[in-house]
Amino acid sequence: MKIGKYISELLYTHDTVILPGFGSFSTTYVPARFVAEKNIVEAPARIADFSPVPKEGHTPLTRVIAEQEGMTEPAVNDFYGNLVSEINQSLQSGKKVELENIGLFQLDENGEIRFSPDRNMNYLKENTGVSHVKAPAFIPPEKKDESGDSADSTPVEEGQTTPAFRAANESKPEPADETATEPGPETAMREKDETNNEERRSSGGLWWLFYIVIPLVIILLILFLNFDYFFGSEGLFRRQTTVERVEPVPSEPAEPAEPPLIEEPGEEITDPDPVPSGPDIEPPPPETGRPVYYIVVGSFRNEMEAQKLARQLRSDGAPLAMVFMQTPAEYHRVCYGYYYDLEEAENHKASLDGELREKAWILHR
Repeated sequence: MKIGKYISELLYTHDTVILPGFGSFSTTYVPARFVAEKNIVEAPARIADFSPVPKEGHTPLTRVIAEQEGMTEPAVNDFYGNLVSEINQSLQSGKKVELENIGLFQLDENGEIRFSPDRNMNYLKENTGVSHVKAPAFIPPEKKDESGDSADSTPVEEGQTTPAFRAANESKPEPADETATEPGPETAMREKDETNNEERRSSGGLWWLFYIVIPLVIILLILFLNFDYFFGSEGLFRRQTTVERVEPVPSEPAEPAEPPLIEEPGEEITDPDPVPSGPDIEPPPPETGRPVYYIVVGSFRNEMEAQKLARQLRSDGAPLAMVFMQTPAEYHRVCYGYYYDLEEAENHKASLDGELREKAWILHR
């Protein structure tokens, strides 16, 4: 089974895909960049990413594999355990493990998993198919010989001028006329206008002082002198914004429920505080802060169907049967019961009826 193919297909539509017991897969955005050694510009992309946590949780991978491969969900969970065990053994022996369309896994010097994504896979939804772009070649400037002339210059006949010579002479200022002793009327007028413009520019830079700073100082001074009127306990702004606060009444914390007592064959146990039983009586929730193991026996999109199954199980002798959670995919899970010990949960799962035992599995929360 090519599990990397299923994970890769799910990454197009899901933010996170969990491989139970191994880690979670997601995607990360890689912007466009210039690769100097290849002289190309890589297009933006979204590539696969891996995190060793979380290793447990809801994942659409189980449902997809069960539908595509014709397997039950418990069989898919057993497949996960065998696959993760093989991957860990290969990594511990120094080998590299590759998942198709996902990437390569190996252990570093510290014994941690290092992941190298497959950059041929692009999960960017806005991908327009733009491939790598080759950068334009660099053209060096013209080289000059030792005499200062261009290498591809052509000989100039006598009496002719080159474009460079003409450009240099055109940009060169004309020498001042040494015979001119006094400026003419036009020159004097132009110098006077330039002097007036400089004076206006120097004085115009202070406009902000008169139109912004001074009014702001006056406003702050007024607020300071009338602080109580505006901001006091009975001030103008305080009267407009005061809202009556209602202090919340502290509620007493709910007492944690006692764990259910399980009767062993051949022993008679008296439960001082029996769990209420009956198809229409909801069992108490598990205690907070303790590890809980649920025996999951069903998952329904319709909540009414889930509640119907829970009532049927309670009427058949399972007082802790209930609808205990809603998955991110909006499925309502039904448990046969919950336990605080894994071995105890496994023993109760093994004691279920044949059809119910085949589809039951244990969820740790």
